Amino acid sequence: MATFQFKLEPLLRHRLTIEEQHQRELAGQLQQRTNLHDELRQMQQTISTSKSDLRDGLIGRIDLERIAAFTWYSGYVTQRAHHMVIQLASIEKQIATAREKLMESIRARRALELLREKQFVQWLLEQQRREDAELDDLALQRFIRSRHIGSRAGDHPLSKIRLELNS
Repeated sequence: MATFQFKLEPLLRHRLTIEEQHQRELAGQLQQRTNLHDELRQMQQTISTSKSDLRDGLIGRIDLERIAAFTWYSGYVTQRAHHMVIQLASIEKQIATAREKLMESIRARRALELLREKQFVQWLLEQQRREDAELDDLALQRFIRSRHIGSRAGDHPLSKIRLELNS
């Protein structure tokens, strides 16, 4: 039996490869975003812990070096957090672009899959039509042979009727 061959199968595989590449790019950018969020949370936690330690250090004798270190660290963390927020905004734009590219590649692949499905249905209908035609031919040949054999042997239905009328 014949098998269905989609002529655009190489293009479909190529589009699937592009879609997978876009998925990996989006996943990488989402991972970057997650890493930045985690780092920001860790920095916030560190500042909270440092504030708590500083508050405990203000009881009794005051350590000015500790306060200066906290102030410097707090300024550094604030600058770093500001820089990270800018990075996050940039990554969010990249994520939006990557999502659009992914959606476009999904649409392109899906369009070819729909075309393949449509052609497959047409192919199945054509196969069914050919099979029906072959069965019709076989049935016609069988009928003709049975008529031909019957007429030679005198088994033709009309000959039986004639025999009965003649008797």
